Amino acid sequence: MNRWKKGLIAGAVALGLGSGMYMPVAQAASPWEILFQGAASMAYVSTALSKIDDTDEGQAEMLKETKRRTGFYDNPAYQERVDRILGTLEASPQVKRDYVVYVVPDPDINAFMTFGRVMAVNTGTMDAMDDNELAYVMAHEIGHGEHKDLVHGAKKSVGLATAIGMATSGADGAGQMLGGIIGQYMENQVFTMGQEKDADKLGFVILADSPYNLGGAPSSMAVIKAKYGDLYHEGLSKVLSPNNHPKTSDRIRDNVKRMYEYSRKQVDVKDKTVYLNKQAVYTGTTMGRYTDEMRAFLVAGKLARLAHDNQLTATSVNGNQVMMGTMSLVTADNADEAFKVSTAINNALTKKK
Repeated sequence: MNRWKKGLIAGAVALGLGSGMYMPVAQAASPWEILFQGAASMAYVSTALSKIDDTDEGQAEMLKETKRRTGFYDNPAYQERVDRILGTLEASPQVKRDYVVYVVPDPDINAFMTFGRVMAVNTGTMDAMDDNELAYVMAHEIGHGEHKDLVHGAKKSVGLATAIGMATSGADGAGQMLGGIIGQYMENQVFTMGQEKDADKLGFVILADSPYNLGGAPSSMAVIKAKYGDLYHEGLSKVLSPNNHPKTSDRIRDNVKRMYEYSRKQVDVKDKTVYLNKQAVYTGTTMGRYTDEMRAFLVAGKLARLAHDNQLTATSVNGNQVMMGTMSLVTADNADEAFKVSTAINNALTKKK
């Protein structure tokens, strides 16, 4: 048994997850007694998993053990960044639980939520994304936490015989079995298609409740697609299950639709071009690490929030920047291009009226 699973077992025992739950096994049980025992055993498993996922003690234990498993990037600037973003996202009324986050020293783009409301974000994710994009990735993981997807998945992975064994093996035995189950599930964690879509949906709502750019939702998925293609899965071991996991291109499209709905159906993005009131107003161009598609998403995100808040007003040009009030919508390649974008937006606003 590896050190990771040993640590989880020790933690489960230390939390007293088997205490007060021992059920003696009847030597000649009737079918009704067996049925009752099975139901009681599954209830025991549910209670034990909830204790890990819902309590401060469970969170502290899972944070310690997950850090041991993945490593911990001890860099104050990186940690401050994810703490700041998490704190901003947790202000959403959609977020009912308390989370902790730490940084994993890994160059891959990855983030995951585990038991105990513990989130981990790779350095590779932070280096590849701006705050708007990173905020959506973290909001998506909060979505898994709010829906308790890990607890529900672990419950389904526990067979009736295992549940009865846990409930009848005494405190230490039950803690050891539960620790092993948690470790095994985390090593092979695969969220379903429905869980992923629900986490994306709630993640967008949480992002919309924050001051971050809504375009960070599709743009973050574009960053992932550019590096990994359409088949990507976040998680501790990044287990890929193409048959029940949404394609990254579908997640981009779904987030563009969410922006469109959020904007009161005024802002859309098609083929790297932003549309306002069905009029093309800006076509993305590559700048730095941002592709033409990503820039279109981020411009659309700003316009979508303004449209939602009924704050769309005439634009002006300041050098290469297109301004709406005090907000810079986009920095164009040159002043002439900025004037064209500004004029297109103003014409689209006039058409709406």
